[in-house]
Amino acid sequence: MKKIFLTLALVIALTTSVLAQFKPFQFGLKVEPGIGWAKLNSDNLIKEPNDFSFNWGFVGNFYFVENYGFSTGFNIKYIDASYSYNNEKQQIIDCNIKNQYLEIPLSLMMRTEKIGDLRITGNIGYGLGIKLNSSDKHIDNQGNDLMIDNAFNSLRHALIVKLGVEYYVYKSSCITASLVYNNNFVNIYKNNNNLNHDVMLNNIGIEIGFLF
Repeated sequence: MKKIFLTLALVIALTTSVLAQFKPFQFGLKVEPGIGWAKLNSDNLIKEPNDFSFNWGFVGNFYFVENYGFSTGFNIKYIDASYSYNNEKQQIIDCNIKNQYLEIPLSLMMRTEKIGDLRITGNIGYGLGIKLNSSDKHIDNQGNDLMIDNAFNSLRHALIVKLGVEYYVYKSSCITASLVYNNNFVNIYKNNNNLNHDVMLNNIGIEIGFLF
């Protein structure tokens, strides 16, 4: 019994010592301006120029050890994208999408040892987007809204990849900057959408945040 208590005391002492060397969690806020575009997987669709996208949210990082952990939180994503297609009358129709999602990311996080006041960070993970608002306008070459109802899926699935830096301003508080690639991998439209379009909404942005 005495050996058990001694072993338990040693484990607690070692755990306390490790945790004392770094903060095992961080919380903060972020904004992410960027560019959104439609990835087109149907032959009759024509790509249009990229559109502005915007993202803001809350981030929580939880570390297993000092430089490895997982990151989560929530993002409010605004993704605009455009494409065009020929209808049955061989008219070119412009489609403009403006969607808003609540995204719940879950990713593995890695970071280097401190280089002065800096760390280099990397994330890779999954983002589950829940549709909050959507707009899908189809405009013909005379400017008329065709009022086509293409039903969107309520969920958006994405691969998230981030590469960035943390700049420490006081103890564990830091400013972050990251290049973020958000790759949608499931059609945003339901399978029975009116035009049978297969479209994915991607975006890339610069994420600026502050962690406490």
